[in-house]
Amino acid sequence: MVSPTGRTHTTLGRQSVRTAVTSKSWLTWILGVLVRVPWIKRFINDFVINMVSSSSKPRPLPFSLWGPLPKPGTPPATSPTEGQSANYTSWPGLVDRGYSGRHLPEATEAFQAALPPIEAIRPLFVRGPQMIPCPESSALFCFFAQWFTDSFLRTDPNDFRKNTSNHEIDLCQIYGLGEADTQLLRLGRGGLMRSTPGIDGEFPARLFDKDGARVADDFLGLSYVDRATGGYRNPVLTGAFDVPERRRQLFAGGLERANSTIFYSGLNTLFLREHNRLAREIAQKHPHFDDDRLFETARNTNVVVLLKLIIEDYINLLSAAPIKFFVDVGKSEKRNWYRTNRISAEFNLLYRWHSLTPDNITLDGETLGGDQFRFNNDLLQRIGVANTLADAGQQAAGKIGLKNTAPFLVDADVAALQKSRGWKLRGYNDYREAFGLPRLSTTLELTRDRDLALQLDALYGGVDGIEMTIGLLAEARAPGAPLGELMRLMVGSDAFTQALTNPLLSSNIFGEQAFTAVGLEAIEATSTIDDVGQRNLRLNGRKLSFHQP
Repeated sequence: MVSPTGRTHTTLGRQSVRTAVTSKSWLTWILGVLVRVPWIKRFINDFVINMVSSSSKPRPLPFSLWGPLPKPGTPPATSPTEGQSANYTSWPGLVDRGYSGRHLPEATEAFQAALPPIEAIRPLFVRGPQMIPCPESSALFCFFAQWFTDSFLRTDPNDFRKNTSNHEIDLCQIYGLGEADTQLLRLGRGGLMRSTPGIDGEFPARLFDKDGARVADDFLGLSYVDRATGGYRNPVLTGAFDVPERRRQLFAGGLERANSTIFYSGLNTLFLREHNRLAREIAQKHPHFDDDRLFETARNTNVVVLLKLIIEDYINLLSAAPIKFFVDVGKSEKRNWYRTNRISAEFNLLYRWHSLTPDNITLDGETLGGDQFRFNNDLLQRIGVANTLADAGQQAAGKIGLKNTAPFLVDADVAALQKSRGWKLRGYNDYREAFGLPRLSTTLELTRDRDLALQLDALYGGVDGIEMTIGLLAEARAPGAPLGELMRLMVGSDAFTQALTNPLLSSNIFGEQAFTAVGLEAIEATSTIDDVGQRNLRLNGRKLSFHQP
């Protein structure tokens, strides 16, 4: 079998193993016994992570969204969706990470021409009268996923071929995309981040002045702030949100969307508190450390705390596997996929999980619509971070898939589809083949839902005509699995190869020199979001959970 990249696959053995280890099966009991033996547990963990990470060719990606400069006299692009990419390997396409990579070359003209009008696809996103709940994940998982992916899936609003990503899991949500922003967000003593007191602990410092008229002088230099206007460089606040009452409660963060929901603000607050907690404890043990060393040591530790819970809580939920993955320092750097990170266009688009978001959320006994939990930090401060995040963990997220997007996010799904077509992504079946899975023959094989299969066939003319983003959302799920087969594999491959290649997890770095004994203790004590919550929030016996109760 030959893939669209010219790669020959021998997939049957690999596929059967992948299917077994990424779904609940008869292997659960056997694996449960085997992993009680430490060396077997480490072997299985390394074997499965390597197998999933090797599903596609290792980086560098031969293709990207880079394109040559326009010829003289060429009219300038009038929208960010315009601009040609080079459908071949080029030096700038290999090394300029400002342009997103891509796993496969562009779709053929015939495939693109046969795609149905985007407006004909819109009804496939629309949620019915009741949200279809996810079988596993809580609303806290939903909002965490948005907060987490916002840090590295960052399309340039002025040119959709480009990105503004650091391509790393680096907690830029609180530290910023570059050191100039980081310096503004730091207190400048004790290794601490700037903060302000609140009802249940410290919160990030206020972004705007006390009147909500302009960004405070201390933060005018942030990269997402327009110094001349004293507002955001690109539109963030719109309509009813762009009022002094909302602006004066917004927090300074590392990214422009830091206040988009009270859950985003709550998670920023949680990790800011973890940073400051670490800095204070490290300062007690190492009084000779100056501000810079305290800050860097606390940041190093905080980033690895996040990496631990991503692998051991977040990815374990998504995999629905009978084994639980964990971070094993030093294993990954021996693999051929241990390469420089680069976010791909496909990874960017497959993560548009808008259907996770519920229509409403109940906090402190009150049911709130989307307009109430967006850009509303006054509410967060009144309820408290602990209650906000714990309450979200007690409610269901939506099922990731078609016909389940909240009304206020349908336009975002349509925009993602427009972006996919602008990038000329190949069809769903081509990506199955590229990731070592057999092509499907019928749409019913894809969905296992006769009515949906008929609807998709009417739009796309068969399974080979279905575009990647729609196919991933249409996939049938194993019982209890949040994701379908290809989505789970693509997420696992990109997530493992992004998280486990973080330089802080290198065996040459990982140790007391980078973290101190205080930091290593915090890292060792972290496997879940609740571990971080218990250290920094007044939960009073409650827990934070990505899983439905």
